Amino acid sequence: MPALAAGEGNPEKAAPAVSGPAFVKLPLFSIPVIEGDKVTRQITVGIALELAEGLGAESIAEKKPAVIDAFFRDLYGMFSQRSSTSRVAVQQSIKHRLAQTADRILGPGMVRQVLILELVERQR
Repeated sequence: MPALAAGEGNPEKAAPAVSGPAFVKLPLFSIPVIEGDKVTRQITVGIALELAEGLGAESIAEKKPAVIDAFFRDLYGMFSQRSSTSRVAVQQSIKHRLAQTADRILGPGMVRQVLILELVERQR
């Protein structure tokens, strides 16, 4: 008897559809921190958006470039303001600020939360 691919054959034995929130991973953000005329640190931030229940990645596809641009601007500004502190990248501050930006660009309630997947701060 030939092997059946998943979902073929008996429909009662097919895997149940996966439900739950959708996640949209954004490209890595690499932000220089400039003090005077020198780059003193490099911050790399990996971000994913957890969308509200019932929304798929396609629901934000049209505005995704605007979200990426706004996030880059926010991160650059945020890190510039904190350049004199010992740690520029503070996870909770980043999540809070980007959540506000996501609400402004996509509309309130579209993003359930901003997830920080990677956060690296390197001295130069």
